[in-house]
Amino acid sequence: MNETIKFGQKQDIGGIKMYYEHFGVENENPTIVFESGYGCPSSYWQSIKDEVSKFAKIFVYDRAGIGESEKDGRPQDSKQSVQNLHTLLQKANVKPPYLLVGHSFGGANVRLYAHTYPEEVAAVILLDSSHEDQNKIMAPLFSEEVKAGYFGQFSAEGSEGPLNEFEDSLEQVRNCKSLGNIPLVVVSAGLLSYHTPESFAAWQLFQRDLTRLSTNSKQIIIEDAGHALHIDRPQNVVDIIKNTLEEVKE
Repeated sequence: MNETIKFGQKQDIGGIKMYYEHFGVENENPTIVFESGYGCPSSYWQSIKDEVSKFAKIFVYDRAGIGESEKDGRPQDSKQSVQNLHTLLQKANVKPPYLLVGHSFGGANVRLYAHTYPEEVAAVILLDSSHEDQNKIMAPLFSEEVKAGYFGQFSAEGSEGPLNEFEDSLEQVRNCKSLGNIPLVVVSAGLLSYHTPESFAAWQLFQRDLTRLSTNSKQIIIEDAGHALHIDRPQNVVDIIKNTLEEVKE
């Protein structure tokens, strides 16, 4: 019978302490590493993490300045987030390979991680992931109310000028044009949600564009889910993670 390990603690990565949880089926590889959406703590994965931990070893954490992790003065852009995560995984003795699961802005971060450390990554799952052109093309197509809320959210994470840091992140991932043949699953929302028809059409194009990042990619659309796929349809996402894990272990 598989045994499980479970704990949550803080780890000093050099200047700040970051909170993480590492648990699940012992000796299972690759480890599933979850990267949350913008401003979201690790508890955002509550809807699926326990279920995934029944068949895999998982790692969830709070980015700097979110949840229980400390904040420092460095820019909270994707490049810094990737460096922090890499250091945290090393210091927590969570060895590769990793199956990276990133939601929304977290998708941009895992994309950059896989581009920076391809030898550590077994596969990438993007859950309705951010795209580098979203602020230029999609955001202007929102209703005025949604646009205000969208740009207003960037006070939730970052140091000085958080919107600028988010823009910097989008430019950083713009340079990650290829993940080679790393297995990539682009999981996309099928519901209009907060979108206008025009902004949703742009988002759908972005989602299809993300499949071009790898020569070994596929897209799955969850028709009855909005942007928070793992909350709207948790079992669908659990099944996708399980299937991807089984494929990379074959």
